[in-house]
Amino acid sequence: MDKILIIGGPTATGKTKFALEIAQKIDGEIVSADSRQVYTGKNLIHGKDLPYNLKPRTSNLKWRDRYLKYYEIDGVRIWLYDVLNPDEEFNVSFWRKCADLVIAGIFKRNKLPIVVGGTGLYLKSLSQNLSQISVPPNKMLRQKFSEKSAKYLFNYLNKIDSYRAAQLNISDRHNPRRLIRSIEISLASPSLESREGLGVSYLQIGLTAPRGYLYQLVNQRVLDRIAAGAVSEDSQLAGNPAKWQGIEHKIIRQQLTWFKKQPGIHWFNISRSGWKASATLQITSWYNNSGL
Repeated sequence: MDKILIIGGPTATGKTKFALEIAQKIDGEIVSADSRQVYTGKNLIHGKDLPYNLKPRTSNLKWRDRYLKYYEIDGVRIWLYDVLNPDEEFNVSFWRKCADLVIAGIFKRNKLPIVVGGTGLYLKSLSQNLSQISVPPNKMLRQKFSEKSAKYLFNYLNKIDSYRAAQLNISDRHNPRRLIRSIEISLASPSLESREGLGVSYLQIGLTAPRGYLYQLVNQRVLDRIAAGAVSEDSQLAGNPAKWQGIEHKIIRQQLTWFKKQPGIHWFNISRSGWKASATLQITSWYNNSGL
């Protein structure tokens, strides 16, 4: 069975650094899941943390009108940085298509895809049908079902899409808003089984810490990036450290809120000693277990 390792969590937790260590241990390649890092330029501002003057290499993987690039650090490839220019549109659907191309190539090289990032929607799109994420709200349908009970809504969903109904937990089955959303998705695109059912095993690792600890990390990181020359990428932002730090704090709050709602993530608190050894042990045990 093919395997995909996901390392997610809020910014400043050292996800990419940890992923590089894991990739060297078990022969993996990194796939970035970051909505800012897909754009060229602003390497310091967007936290790509690449060695100075490291140049990307062009692959033979083509998405739309361009070939995807990758960076290589200590023998480990990092994909999906610098996919497009800052003035081009990008969304979760585009990212998923790029990720599918890259991951297929990693599988062919008999290596482990390690998907790393803080953009939760990108990570979620990997293990769920894209339709569940990209189906837009249906105002007429929502109005039609706005007064219906949870029992009625669940029975209706079960009638039109028994597979999706069976996947709901007890809380979802009693939540009219979530039931209406499930109906909305099912009517737009009948469900298919997730990738788990198609022969892919996932392990989701989350790196986190108390909010105040994360703020301290990101505050120092901003200062370090200013010292490294971030002013050349964005003079206004780098010229106002407090503003930049405030923006990063907001991103952290949004990420913490998002990830708190996501099931199936094995969390490790980076402010505690021993977290890295514990996380590495869980990853290697999962990777080496041929029964998964």
